[in-house]
Amino acid sequence: MTERWLVIGMDARMKELAKKMSSPNRTIFYKKATGWDAGVNATVLDFCPDKVVLPIQPLTLDVPLLLGTKHVTFFTGRLTDDWRGMLKQEKVVPYLENESFIWKNAGLTAESFISYLYEKRQTIRGKHFIVTGFGRVAKLLAQALTGLHANVTIAVRSHTQKYEAAMLGYEAIYLQPQYIKEATALINTIPAQWLTQSFSEVIKMPIYDLASAPGCLYYVTRSDYELLLALPGKYFPDDAAQLLYDSIVEGCEC
Repeated sequence: MTERWLVIGMDARMKELAKKMSSPNRTIFYKKATGWDAGVNATVLDFCPDKVVLPIQPLTLDVPLLLGTKHVTFFTGRLTDDWRGMLKQEKVVPYLENESFIWKNAGLTAESFISYLYEKRQTIRGKHFIVTGFGRVAKLLAQALTGLHANVTIAVRSHTQKYEAAMLGYEAIYLQPQYIKEATALINTIPAQWLTQSFSEVIKMPIYDLASAPGCLYYVTRSDYELLLALPGKYFPDDAAQLLYDSIVEGCEC
């Protein structure tokens, strides 16, 4: 029996994923959209998919109900509380719980950020970067920047992460205003709004935010702040789609 898959998203990786999913055993429909609206409902009612793949960044919810999804399996990235409520009666496979995918995607995010800097014609060697947090993305980004002969300071909120970063050879500080030094840029990887106005006044350098929306700003406006979402899909869509494909195939086998 041929499976019917609906892949949704604006990210270029989703279009590439739809191509990779295509096979004699699957009929694939790619829907370019930033939200689940009446048009997506109409597509589901017309196409009758068995499985729906949602992008890593959550779609906006522009309808009160999802139509035609009673027997559909959803492969999901990040979900808002509204999405969790909408899908509570559905079969959900969260591909962001696949450790292999998370680490490999973190590696692509680190490489993508470096590509972004090069695209802006900014060099890395000899420059000083403050990386906030020490999770997967921060670890791999710090490693990549150090490998390109940058000076990296890790700024964290927990004792454990500070000690870990220090043991791995990085200058490690607490993420508090009094410890922030002058640097080329600050790169945020913490998915929380920690940057208050008073804290912002201490940071005199550009801020690049790699964390998920809404980013680190807490009711703060800055002209030198950039929220950089879905970088792997922008710079390495084929590789990013392959990671997603591998994770979803594993999810199908569960």
